[in-house]
Amino acid sequence: DRIMETPCVLGCECIDPKVIGIEGQNVTLPCKYNTIKQGVLAICWGRGAIPNSGCNKEIISSDGTKVTWRSSVRYNLFGVLKTGDVSLTILNVTEKDSGQYGCRVHVYGLWNDEKYHVNLNIEKGKKCTTCYDIQ
Repeated sequence: DRIMETPCVLGCECIDPKVIGIEGQNVTLPCKYNTIKQGVLAICWGRGAIPNSGCNKEIISSDGTKVTWRSSVRYNLFGVLKTGDVSLTILNVTEKDSGQYGCRVHVYGLWNDEKYHVNLNIEKGKKCTTCYDIQ
């Protein structure tokens, strides 16, 4: 997958990173937090903007060490969760998977949660109409 990330500058608004995937392939949406500073934390991923609590249209969640719930076997957390890599991998993507996703890290204390948004754009794969034997 190609990730186009815009760095955040102090005093400026962050633009959500964009991930471009090809239909039928797997894509990974980035989400990481600092376990050294905060310890191992529970997270959730959902579709659309992250609400005041929890995740909107939740698709997968973890207690920080393992996946505790997922809405489909297509959603996976293949990163090393204990190191804070909670990036979401979606298997065999289709155009329906396009849109905004939100990753919420449940940090202890009121209003401390970290929220990350990623925009996913799925492009149609190019299909070959003629096949050639490669000698």
